[in-house]
Amino acid sequence: MVDFRIRMNLFLLAATLSRSAAFVPPAPLASSASLASITSLNSAPFAIMVEAEIEPDRMDEFLDLIEKDAVGSRNEPGCLRFDVIRDKEQSNKFYFYEVYKDDEAVAFHKEQDHFALWTNFKESGGVIKSVSHKADGIFMSD
Repeated sequence: MVDFRIRMNLFLLAATLSRSAAFVPPAPLASSASLASITSLNSAPFAIMVEAEIEPDRMDEFLDLIEKDAVGSRNEPGCLRFDVIRDKEQSNKFYFYEVYKDDEAVAFHKEQDHFALWTNFKESGGVIKSVSHKADGIFMSD
């Protein structure tokens, strides 16, 4: 669990640095009430980080469907980010980093045909292990 968090933090740092020439810290919040409004489940960006280990003999099928899922997801109006990252040490392990505008955007995403490709693949035994971590966005890049 700690290893995944370290890897995800490094990934997020690298993604942030690659997207901007310089880091500009966000303006300080005026009050705890402001923080509460930012973290409201209905208004805050919603992130999902998935760690998935794929059956080695189904890698070609997985790579085809996850590309379709990523491209389709990026075209959804409420999807702010959908990245698929392959582990350097274990070639059948992947991380998905998904960010949605709000909970409604996540619900919409789960109704799409490209999302069904992933769920059907999991149900058919193509995934050895999949762990999802859900979080509310607090300070996020554009």
